[in-house]
Amino acid sequence: MSAQKQCVTCDKNSGILTCNGCRQVFCGKHVLEHRQNLTNELEDIIQDHDSLQEELQQSIDEHVLIERINQWEKISLTTIRTVAETIRQQLQQMIDKSNKQLSKSCVDIANNIRSSRDADDFCENDLTQWIQQLNKLKQELVRQSSVQIIEDEQSVIRLIKIYQNESSDKIIIPYQNRSLLLHSPTIQFAQERFSKVIGPGKIIDDGLLAKCTSTDLDYAFILGEQLYFHGEQTIRLKVGQAKFPYNIFFGCISSQITDTNTKIHYYSPFTVGWFGCNEIYQHGTVNYNSKVHGYKSDEILSNDVIQVTFDCERKQMELFHERTNKHHSLSVNTDEAPLPWKLLLVLNRQNDYATQINMNCKGKSMSMKINVYFC
Repeated sequence: MSAQKQCVTCDKNSGILTCNGCRQVFCGKHVLEHRQNLTNELEDIIQDHDSLQEELQQSIDEHVLIERINQWEKISLTTIRTVAETIRQQLQQMIDKSNKQLSKSCVDIANNIRSSRDADDFCENDLTQWIQQLNKLKQELVRQSSVQIIEDEQSVIRLIKIYQNESSDKIIIPYQNRSLLLHSPTIQFAQERFSKVIGPGKIIDDGLLAKCTSTDLDYAFILGEQLYFHGEQTIRLKVGQAKFPYNIFFGCISSQITDTNTKIHYYSPFTVGWFGCNEIYQHGTVNYNSKVHGYKSDEILSNDVIQVTFDCERKQMELFHERTNKHHSLSVNTDEAPLPWKLLLVLNRQNDYATQINMNCKGKSMSMKINVYFC
């Protein structure tokens, strides 16, 4: 007589069925229980599958990276059109100026030749001079035709590519501790220079220093050279001199207005920033209440260092006062101040000045929190 096998659940010698999956033996009662357990596990797997399917569909339908690419495309096209129109105008002006000069020279030579011929008053020296003048004009025509369009390898337009991080490890830093990151080597510092001044001011030291020359409190508006239209980039500026009470404006202005208008102002709809008397300006609206916005301009003294951050992703400007460790931010409505932005510095007291502190910092911007990388 063969020995009976025990049920793996109740240890009774009444095993009647061996499971082909786990190879364990069950009695009549527990074989049904084992089957029900398998059915429950299958239901859990189906639920996990359905949940994953739903998340996958949402990821495809609502993926934020698509919006990032669309935004990059829109901003890049706007910048390309702006640059193309500027270069087109420069080229036309250069051609018109050259043609005007050449035409005038041709007329002058023709008048001299005609006058000398009619008077029968010319000699070998005159012929030699006219030949030299004509040869010079031919050289000018050749030089004009040699104008070329070259590509700027340091262009502000950057191509994008997709990068997928193989690691799932992430480090999350709370926003309230963000000031600790402002000295981090991973921040992207812009290599900025002052490029244009409107009003009583001057730019010296290869574009790194802007100074007010006004003797009657007129405003000097100083524009930066760079265009800011993506990511997050920071400028460090030293307040070289600021007479009391402090009255220097740091902020941004839409490049669309600076490219087409020679009259700009800190209270225009295209501007956002911080001024003296605890004033903050947003698109033509001023707020003096430091108890509400927390910005106290009189805390900024001569030789203090200010960090101004252009956060194009969050559509905001940020100001960080290094000595007091205070951080302020202002939202920017891109319908009123379209990208790209430029740095705007405003001075109105004689000899007040600010200097750029350019950083040879390399690294990714802190705001690049999704895996679309600029190359």
